[in-house]
Amino acid sequence: MITTDAQDVQLLTTTQFDVGAIERRRRPLTIIFGICVGCLLLGTGSRWPAHGIVQEALFMVGLCFAAIGTLGRTWSNLFIAGYKSKVLIQSGPYSMCRNPLYFFSAVGMVGIGLCSGTLAVPLMMVVFFALYYPMIIRCEEHRLANNHPDDFKEYCRTTPAFWPRTRSYHEPETYVMFPRVMRSHFADAFWFIALAAAAHLLSVQHESGVLPTFFELW
Repeated sequence: MITTDAQDVQLLTTTQFDVGAIERRRRPLTIIFGICVGCLLLGTGSRWPAHGIVQEALFMVGLCFAAIGTLGRTWSNLFIAGYKSKVLIQSGPYSMCRNPLYFFSAVGMVGIGLCSGTLAVPLMMVVFFALYYPMIIRCEEHRLANNHPDDFKEYCRTTPAFWPRTRSYHEPETYVMFPRVMRSHFADAFWFIALAAAAHLLSVQHESGVLPTFFELW
């Protein structure tokens, strides 16, 4: 469960986390998990009828989720790129929740899974995210609690950790962004759309018999 409330801030500032080690493993573990899911999709098909309403609905919802993940991560990076832990960003998407990048990542991952035409694959995505990413979030909030102890305590009191609260949204009239830093995040967000399309393509290849189907998933 992804929560870090105001009463936990003191614990965050005093507990020693191996932040670097945990964060360094994030990308390799995510890539390894993605490769495993890709290998799974190469050999499995969907139990739902080909071109049936369920498969079509899963693909459409998955594509929407992947698009939300892409746009949401781009929007969140616009506010935080170039600032990171130097400044405690509390406006835009960061006024709705403290970790919008991870929220939109979770939405995008579920979207990729749904585009496979199954419910089992997005469920695997959710389990992986729920097992590993709360540690990442806690480590990053540990750093913010050390860098901005008073401000972060108030931020925790007023803003949820993961699930957005839209009624608390606010944004400035103008905002300084850093194009060079922001540019490096575009490709990162684009992968949600690309991988969703790849998952759907593999599903179609199984349905047409181009790829062998060793077993099927709901």
